[in-house]
Amino acid sequence: PHRVQRVSAMLAGQDITFIVNKLKEPPFAYSELTGPSFSEKSADELRQLVSDVFGAVSPAVGVKDIGAEDPERTTSRLLDFLRFVKYKPEVDELTLRNGWNSGEHEVVYPALKWVLNNLPRCERYAYVGYFMNDVQVPADFGMDPEVQDLLNQCHELQRQFVDAHKEVDKTRKTSKDPVKLKERIAELEQDKEQVTSRIAATKAKVASKVGDKSQLGELSRLANGLRTAQEAEHDLQQQLHHEYDRKEQAEHKYQRTAVRLREIRASISTGSSTALLAQLAEEVSTNRILVSETKPLELEKKNGRLMSVRNVLRTPMQTDADLHEQTHQVNMLNTSVRELEERRTQLVSARDGDAQLRQQAQVAKSVAGKREAIFAKRDKLTARKSTLHSDYEKSATRTEDNKAKVLKGEDWTQKFNTVKAKLEQYKMLKGELDEMNLEAAVLARTEALLEEQQQRVMGDVAEEEKRAGVAGFAEAQETLEQVSRAKGTIDAEKGSTLEEISKFVSEINTAIKERKGKLAPQIKALREMRQKFQELEAKHGEKKKAHDAAAAGYHSKREKLEGEVRALKSQVGGDEGKFHYLGVMGSLTDTHIKRITSGQNSAALKAAYVKRAEETEEKTNHLKARQKAVKDGFSSGLDQIEVLKDLYRLMDTKLRAGRKYLGDAAAGESNFGGANVLSM
Repeated sequence: PHRVQRVSAMLAGQDITFIVNKLKEPPFAYSELTGPSFSEKSADELRQLVSDVFGAVSPAVGVKDIGAEDPERTTSRLLDFLRFVKYKPEVDELTLRNGWNSGEHEVVYPALKWVLNNLPRCERYAYVGYFMNDVQVPADFGMDPEVQDLLNQCHELQRQFVDAHKEVDKTRKTSKDPVKLKERIAELEQDKEQVTSRIAATKAKVASKVGDKSQLGELSRLANGLRTAQEAEHDLQQQLHHEYDRKEQAEHKYQRTAVRLREIRASISTGSSTALLAQLAEEVSTNRILVSETKPLELEKKNGRLMSVRNVLRTPMQTDADLHEQTHQVNMLNTSVRELEERRTQLVSARDGDAQLRQQAQVAKSVAGKREAIFAKRDKLTARKSTLHSDYEKSATRTEDNKAKVLKGEDWTQKFNTVKAKLEQYKMLKGELDEMNLEAAVLARTEALLEEQQQRVMGDVAEEEKRAGVAGFAEAQETLEQVSRAKGTIDAEKGSTLEEISKFVSEINTAIKERKGKLAPQIKALREMRQKFQELEAKHGEKKKAHDAAAAGYHSKREKLEGEVRALKSQVGGDEGKFHYLGVMGSLTDTHIKRITSGQNSAALKAAYVKRAEETEEKTNHLKARQKAVKDGFSSGLDQIEVLKDLYRLMDTKLRAGRKYLGDAAAGESNFGGANVLSM
């Protein structure tokens, strides 16, 4: 039963903490409310708080002052609200109503916690349930026709309300918020006015800069072309960045693939197919672990971090009043701690002043120490006894083995003296053991008496501690003494361990010194070899430089000769081509001459060739005349070209001067509302 009560109290404490934290958030804002103040509220105050909370969820339910309202009416109103939001209590109807009438925590806290935990749902259900609640009509008036008509009208209006509410919810889910749309429209109107004013200012600026109005169309066309070129340049830059990114990704992928290929080739060259399959299986298992364990853990950590950040963002800001209250609580706790420390100091001083108790504690401590020493001595004697007993058994065994051997004369006398001495020593040790056992028994009895006396004294001390309000202080003091003794033992062990470590370190240092002594000749030889290596490396560097210089000279000469050979080969190839071409042309010419001079149609061919030669001569004369005309007009054309170049340079100078005067920031093109405008 006590465990059940503790669990119930713990759950109630958790419910109170949850309710207080929720009531500090909007729309309630009970910033001054704390857990103790909430749990100490009376029944009427608790009912008033619940009524205010339910009224914040549904304004039609709340009442500012329930003192002016009938208690039964208040309970009915609160229960109607819980029925509207479809709250399912864990108790029956009668217990629920009685609990709300008396403001019992076991009934009120779960309902309030459930409402605060399902706030959006309660707001929606309370709004609908208030209008869908049936009007309670007494049975005497229920059969009246007019009342029946009114009830039917009420039910019809409720059905219309349900249809309208569903339509509104559907519209809210599918359409956008009209308030936000109005705000967006107002922002766009302001942007439109700003753009219109800037366009008008730009047009006035361009009109003031351009004297000839006919040039506005040309400037607009140039501005349009400039804008198109800038857009094309921007698109090309984006494409270039995209291609660069794709190139980097491809290079990274190629490097990973190349590394993977080298690993596979190395595994194939050094192992078998079984080893390759084992390696692939290991990679698959690694990737599976990465996917099933590592990545989910990282994702869970990130989600946890995200939830913690969201909780921090949802937590309301601490006000100055909260900080002042928390500071006051901290100061009160510090004061209580100081008072308890002072009381503890007084009790310790009073305990130290008790001479009898301190003397008894010292006696008990000394007796315990003597007892431990005697027990240790007894253990040593017992071990010695067992050793002597084993030696005796061994001697007896040897005696039985050597029964045939009989001692005579001096041997017998020596053996007798030895046994006699051991017998005297045995009697002496046995007497000491008996004395120690007797003393141990006395000490054990003394210890038992002291323990009984200590228990009585500790009982009196415990009663005094209870009366003083510091119960368990003596036990805590004894525990501290045990801890201090254990600490002393551990410190001694630490000291021995440190001694062993220092001894081990000294042995290591000695070994290092011996090793250094052994390695000293080898190090000396190594230094000599390093010096020789540096000398040889310097010589090798010089020889290598000379070799590289000679090789570079020979390489340049060889390249020069190879270039000359290639030029000569190309020249030979060209000459051979010309030779063959001229040979073929000579053969064709001989053939034509033969056809003209000795063929059947020699006269006709001769006439055709003569005619073609005359036409060619006429064309040559015409071209010569045209060439002469061009040469005569060449000087005037050059003058026109120079004039156009001067004009171009003049216009370019004017353009640069104008841009410099107006600034680079104002130069360029602006596109407002689809119009192409050139800003000078």
